[in-house]
Amino acid sequence: MRNWKTILFNLVFACNILLLFFALAEYYLVIPSWLQVAGRMHPLVLHFPIAMVVLVVVMELLSVREQSPLANELILLTSFTTGISALMGLLLSREEGYDPDAVAWHKWSGILLSLVMMGWYAARNKLREKREFLFIGSAAALSLLVVTGHQGAGLTHGEDFLFAPVQDNKAKPVVALEDAMVFDHVIKPVLDEKCNSCHNPRKAKGELVMATSAAILKGGKNGVLWDTTAADYGLLLRRLHLPVEDKKHMPPKGKPQLTPEETAILFHWIKSGSPMDKKLADLDPADSLRLLTTHLFQSGADETYTFEAADPGTVQQLNNHYRVVSPVAIGSPALEARFFGAAQFSPVQVEELQKVGPQLISLNLANMPLTNSDLQQILQFARLRYLNLSFTNISDSGLQVLQSLKELRELSLSGTAVTVSGLLKHRLPVKKIFLWNTGVDNSALPELQKAYAGTVIETGYRGDSVSIRLNPPILQNEERIISGPVVLELKHFIKGAEIRYTTDGTEPDSISSPVFKPGMIVDQTMIFKARAFKKGWTGSEAVTRHFLEAGLRPDSLRLLTLPDPQYKGNLAATLFDGVKSDLNFRSGKIIGYKEKAMDLRMNLNQARELHSVTLSGLVDVSSYIMPPTEIQLWGGLAGEEMKLLGSLKPPQPARDTAAYESYYTINFPARKMGALKLVVKQVSSLPKWHRGKGERGWIFLDEIFIQ
Repeated sequence: MRNWKTILFNLVFACNILLLFFALAEYYLVIPSWLQVAGRMHPLVLHFPIAMVVLVVVMELLSVREQSPLANELILLTSFTTGISALMGLLLSREEGYDPDAVAWHKWSGILLSLVMMGWYAARNKLREKREFLFIGSAAALSLLVVTGHQGAGLTHGEDFLFAPVQDNKAKPVVALEDAMVFDHVIKPVLDEKCNSCHNPRKAKGELVMATSAAILKGGKNGVLWDTTAADYGLLLRRLHLPVEDKKHMPPKGKPQLTPEETAILFHWIKSGSPMDKKLADLDPADSLRLLTTHLFQSGADETYTFEAADPGTVQQLNNHYRVVSPVAIGSPALEARFFGAAQFSPVQVEELQKVGPQLISLNLANMPLTNSDLQQILQFARLRYLNLSFTNISDSGLQVLQSLKELRELSLSGTAVTVSGLLKHRLPVKKIFLWNTGVDNSALPELQKAYAGTVIETGYRGDSVSIRLNPPILQNEERIISGPVVLELKHFIKGAEIRYTTDGTEPDSISSPVFKPGMIVDQTMIFKARAFKKGWTGSEAVTRHFLEAGLRPDSLRLLTLPDPQYKGNLAATLFDGVKSDLNFRSGKIIGYKEKAMDLRMNLNQARELHSVTLSGLVDVSSYIMPPTEIQLWGGLAGEEMKLLGSLKPPQPARDTAAYESYYTINFPARKMGALKLVVKQVSSLPKWHRGKGERGWIFLDEIFIQ
């Protein structure tokens, strides 16, 4: 028994001498690759001495007079495992990526713990009758264990990892949406939680630190973290999208992984140019990054409401193509309502919202043909906080009605006929009011601001040194598939704005493109684009509408391959029902294929002269919906063998994009046809830059036009 103890103690002694030698000669120490493997076992073996030190301390403190027969052996084994673990940790510390100062404290406390355990064993038999020695040894070992473990946790998980739960239990301060910074309050919290344990000043793996914006922009030894010109947007997103089992995947397997929402936030941040000093509220309301993250911050819509939520079935019934009713935040009983499609608007639709009146706090009626008399319907919404009446037909007399909305905080009257006199006569109880493009001029602002003390008044920029961009023209036509002449209804709310257009899909300009005049007729397939121009203003973005002339409907249809059961619509009839789908592939107005190519057979009872076939569908790259890889059109007379009339191989996206409608036309020399066959093939393997790389892609198709 004594022999093995002697041998083991000699090993412990040698291990501690080696520890001190390596630590003192560290500057000259070069670790070969085979010893690096031993060093990387440090996180694995350190749990043994931790458990054994605790066990030894408990055993010593519980024993009063009678000594445990296993006490000496247990302390010796603890001393041995502590020394081995410390030696492995020292080898690991020689690798790149660790802060020397942070490692030094952890290293020397570990070495000291190993020496204490060896000294404890060596002196125990001589001093075992002195109980104070046992208490001192126990306290020293336990204290060193806590300090060493805390420093190690700081290297791996960040500073204050061990004591964070008891140091400060205060909730993080709530940041208002208006004050939230894109980097500081959206991006950095994600990086702090999921990346900084390996990329902090104390432990900079790959020479990469992600604690500050400057360090992130600097990158690491593998270069900068993102490149907006690259197909996959660079190193950061490339590593995030690798399989978890891949050794280059970040965060490494076993570490907390980014959620899909966090990955999407980083993607849209990089895609938008990775702004560091921009406020979230300054982003366009339709910006993907803002839509993804607005719910994280406090705004008027985020306050806590104590009233009961509306019946979900009632909310669902109120939703249609021209009105959307939804909660202002996940789990909130408060609701917001938005209206679309001025041509379909009726005041009755506002009255119907009475079913959820007690829950409605936000109402958007912008661009609707709303009159002063219609405002009476709004009075039923006593809890209304936010009301948008921009570019409606209300005037000063309607303001008197709005005075009754005591909880109203924000009101938009841009583009209306309200005047300063009306606003002064009918003092509105709001905290913010928008008066862009109204009769309110600079000379009246002081008087108006005095009357509305404490209210923020937004009137827009009125100087001459900055050119403001016009909004796009408003195309009021709802129809996209036309079966006869259609009068274009196009307008702009800025007085004096000139609208120019093209019909071939090219971008309109302010010089050569024709000027739009009321009464313009659309009677054939075209890509209509229009922009607004005005002297002293920057030309608007283009509004685009793909008008499609209704085509020939075959007398019989047959799908030889069926669409996916989730997206089967009304099968082949979906492709000829004259109803275009929107960008929602779950709408039931579109059919989807993944496992098989679409093979559609079409027959005519009587041969007709044809010259083209157009296929429309949807592309949504992030949802794995890609353009077809090939479209084949076959045709011939009934009973004859069909011949290939033409084929297309649409270009594939090189990066992720927003969802968009797609159109593919195959033209061929005019000839009589009695039968057609259309084959549409999907992507068999998504590209390497895609998060679903290697998987099959989807195709979604909604209409076919035969001419």
